[in-house]
Amino acid sequence: MPESRCSTGQTIFFDDYEWRNEARRPKNYMTNKTENTELLTGDSEPMEELRFQIDVRAFDASGRSFAYAVYSRLSKNGKSVVDDGKTPGGFGSSTEYMKVMANICSREPDFLLPGTPITEAVFKLLLANANKAMTVEEIQSGLTTAWASVIYLKNLSDDILRRMLDEDNDYFIKRAVVRRRRRG
Repeated sequence: MPESRCSTGQTIFFDDYEWRNEARRPKNYMTNKTENTELLTGDSEPMEELRFQIDVRAFDASGRSFAYAVYSRLSKNGKSVVDDGKTPGGFGSSTEYMKVMANICSREPDFLLPGTPITEAVFKLLLANANKAMTVEEIQSGLTTAWASVIYLKNLSDDILRRMLDEDNDYFIKRAVVRRRRRG
């Protein structure tokens, strides 16, 4: 009779008929989603893990200013760096604001407070990462690090985060578009 070990180390036995009959075997049997780092396509070619980022074009197309959204989330110290007296606050370059957020604001202890809603926290993490696409694991790691001292942790499982990020949201956080290089 075929057997396997689950993540807790317990031995699991399978009915031989169930094991041989692929139609009756569950599609995702014995998978631990947090340990899977590569997804395989039908032709066994590795596919990159899902990544998420802010859709800046959609953000601006909604009538809201992405640059101002970034500026409004800068700390007092961050705003003092970008406010030069020439350009009104929030009308500068979003790229410059994200650099300040990464180099100054994200290092401050109140960057991601425990009471911050998860979607807002993910938004700020992406901004501090210059809106470079991040995997669910990278997002989880950033949130867990920020909230390590909290007595009660929010549910940050990859399934919860992925479902939340796949939903339409006010922050325009979406799956990153994978650009493939042409072979030849």
